[in-house]
Amino acid sequence: MRIILLTIGLWSAMATVGQHSPINRILSQNARIPEYLPVKTAGIQTVIIPCAYGQPVLNFPSSLPGMETSGFKQVQVLSAELVYTDHPAVQDLKALNTQRLINLFTRYPELAADSNIVWRVNRQTNGATKESAISLLHGFVIHYRVRQSNATIAADLDKLKTLLKPKITTNPKQRRGFVAGDTMRLREQYEIEDYTLVQKLPVEEALRYLGIDEKEKYSYKNYDSLYVYEKPPGDSSAVTRTLLPPEDSTVLQVLDRMSWERMLVVADVTASMYPYSGQLMYWLRLHEDERRIHQFVFFNDGDQKEEVEKVTGKTGGIYTTGSSVYAVVEKTVYQAMSNGCGGAIPENNLEALLTGLRTCTTCKDVVMIADNWSGVSDMALLANIRQPVHIILCGVLQSIQPDYLTIAWQTGGSLHFARQDINDLARYKEGDTLRLYGQNYTITGGRFVKQ
Repeated sequence: MRIILLTIGLWSAMATVGQHSPINRILSQNARIPEYLPVKTAGIQTVIIPCAYGQPVLNFPSSLPGMETSGFKQVQVLSAELVYTDHPAVQDLKALNTQRLINLFTRYPELAADSNIVWRVNRQTNGATKESAISLLHGFVIHYRVRQSNATIAADLDKLKTLLKPKITTNPKQRRGFVAGDTMRLREQYEIEDYTLVQKLPVEEALRYLGIDEKEKYSYKNYDSLYVYEKPPGDSSAVTRTLLPPEDSTVLQVLDRMSWERMLVVADVTASMYPYSGQLMYWLRLHEDERRIHQFVFFNDGDQKEEVEKVTGKTGGIYTTGSSVYAVVEKTVYQAMSNGCGGAIPENNLEALLTGLRTCTTCKDVVMIADNWSGVSDMALLANIRQPVHIILCGVLQSIQPDYLTIAWQTGGSLHFARQDINDLARYKEGDTLRLYGQNYTITGGRFVKQ
């Protein structure tokens, strides 16, 4: 009981201190929106912790998806949102929201301690009346993903295989034909040259064979059997194989609208990147004959190495193929995923990129498919890259990983999202600020830094 009282006292004191309080910093991130609608992002899990209109008490879930315990300690929390309603508009709701945050942090203190979490406060304006305000969402929305392990890698690999498994549809056997009681003068009455399949069947069976209403048998009451004339149905065993379109289409949309040629594609296959690897493979299946990608590089940040064994530029876990044959590329990405082990969140993007550049000296456009929620562990290698790097950033919610802005900017490359391309990074200079997804990023000391 004493520990509980001390914890509550700690958060109460925190709420009353100045601008250094995490609660005050969070509440300063206030954005007005008409109504909050949760957005589903591939590879990212979301949990909603609701509360009633005008009340600070939170309805905590008994368990959280993907976690063994009720806390967020063993997952990577990406972002968190406080959602409330601008009603009554004349009242200052800071005290209410402060208590909501105190209640959240008392239950999950790890959320307050993690400085990497991107916070956002959404003040909904659609609640003009109390009745309409009550119907809106109130509470917290937490976005996270389970940290990588052998078990999650195996699960992600199964998900990728399911995603890439063709949907098989059997073509139904279509019979088109007619029946006749006798064959005299048929060629004068019908164009039967194409009807090369002829068989003689009992009346009811003949009608049923062609799907003719059995009532028609009375038209042939003077016959005990009929001739069945039909066109060849074709190959009844033929199948149509189509890939199911992926849930998230960031990679597909970017590759479709950019006219890149002789591509070197460097793709992260760690963590929950399988939806984006799936999109790349989906795109390859559709464009296999064009051979626009000349080199694939997949990386998993060191295979099974422990963190202490990883050396900048020699971390490993990099798998390459210069083939454009779908089956070969698929085998390579499966191998890269299977041999990963997780480890620290920052990854060896640039080591993989340099490996690709050395392997494919004739490649023209360099494309990196990057995980927005993982930093780059080997930024020291950036000075060795001389070609523009075009980065497709995956899993974007409310914030951009500054490392990728820096890579694109320093190499004269570009940054790409599902519906937006930033191709003019070269015009920015030291001290300039770029605003993306409601956040400011300033070039400080030759790197983009989130403000």
